[in-house]
Parts: sequence; structure tokens; C-alpha cells
Amino acid sequence: MRWYHKVLILLTLVILLVLFVFFGMKITTVHVEGTRMYSADEIKQSVFSRKYADNEFFFWIYQKMYGINTLPFVEEIDVSYDSLNTITLHVYDKKISGCIEYMGQYIYFDKDGIVLQSMKEKKEDVLVVNGIRFGTFTVGKAFNVKDDTLFQTIMNLSQLISHYKISVDKLQIEDKDILLLSGDIKVTLARKTMYDDEMSALSDVLKTAKKEKLKGTIDMQNFQAGDKIVLKSEKKKVTKKSEK
Repeated sequence: MRWYHKVLILLTLVILLVLFVFFGMKITTVHVEGTRMYSADEIKQSVFSRKYADNEFFFWIYQKMYGINTLPFVEEIDVSYDSLNTITLHVYDKKISGCIEYMGQYIYFDKDGIVLQSMKEKKEDVLVVNGIRFGTFTVGKAFNVKDDTLFQTIMNLSQLISHYKISVDKLQIEDKDILLLSGDIKVTLARKTMYDDEMSALSDVLKTAKKEKLKGTIDMQNFQAGDKIVLKSEKKKVTKKSEK
């Protein structure tokens, strides 16, 4: 076999390989699972933003060299290569403790008070905190707050709300107390550092109130473990004796 025949065969193989890579390895099916913060389309748009990223070969190279493009509220994305043209994106959301309204923006923060992102959009099921006084903020760093002790109290309270899966729309800091707004229910708490007993006892009461579509107020300023929680409602009074 003459040398140019070998070159021709090699060139043909290279061309076939290139054609296979560009057309045979195109990602046609993408499954997205795990995220509650973003839609599947938003995740795909971010992940496949690089040139030729919708090709499994180039996507794999990008993943190894640069990592995967993520969005502000995404902690990590794992990739499963299911087949030649199908992948699954396992998305792990960052844990958001709440957000603060500031100059038409919502500033989102995590359990350590680290600013995650500032945007006009209010994410669903994220606690809104009003009344915190702060100076400046930088994404990726902790808030520069005026009262650090109060801010730590809010961090503790927001984590308890999340832990007990309590539906709270807003947390309002007043001069001498803290208000929790849950639908049409307003809960008043005393200003202190720990709220474990209050949140543990409050969870079932708010679930019952929401189920029965009640409106009213709950005063927990002097609450102690074992006390009854009384919902002063226009319709009826719901009580729950908390466990010691």
C-alpha cells in the first residue's frame, strides 16, 4: 500500500471521527432533578451556555477543565451520563435562610448571614426579614449589620422556622418584640436570643390555623415551655398545650 493510500485512509478516519463527535454525540435529552429554586430551562440555559456545550464530548471537557456553570442559588451540580445523547443534572440548591428588602431589591442570605445574591425577583417560600439595619453588603460576604447580636438572633430564628417547617411570610423586627406574619396570622415574640420552645410549639397551631383558614393574633411574649398557645381569632379559638 502506497503512502498516500495510508494518508487517505487516515484522513477518512479522522473525518468520520469528527463527524461522529459533532453529530453523533449531540445531547438531545437532559433530565434535571433536585432543584426547587430554578426551572429546568433555567438550569439548562446556565449549564449549556458555553460554545458547543450541548455536545457530550465538549461538555465533558468543559466539566473537567472549568467545572459547570451554576446559578447564584445552586451549591453544586452532579452529572450522570446516561447514554450517548442523554444526561441527568442532579442539582443541589444552596440553603437560603431569608431575604431583606432593600431599594427595590431582595438581598438573599444563608444561615451564616452570607449574602448569596441581590435581585428584583422574590423567590417563593423564602422568609422576608424587615427591620434589620445594615451598612454595606457584598455578595459572598457577611452583612455589615448595626446590631450583630440581633442579627444572630434572626439567624437562629430563621433556622428554627426552616427546621420545624413553619410557614412564615415575613419577620418584622420591632423596638421591643418580633412579629411573625403567617398568612392572616400575626405572632408576637419577645426580643431574646433563643426561640426553640416557641417554634416547637407554634408549628402545629399554624398548620391548624392555615387548614381552617383562620385570621387572628398569637401573643407569645411571655411564653414558657408547657404554656398553652392561644390564637385569638374572629371565628374560633385554637389552643395547643406544648410539651415540656
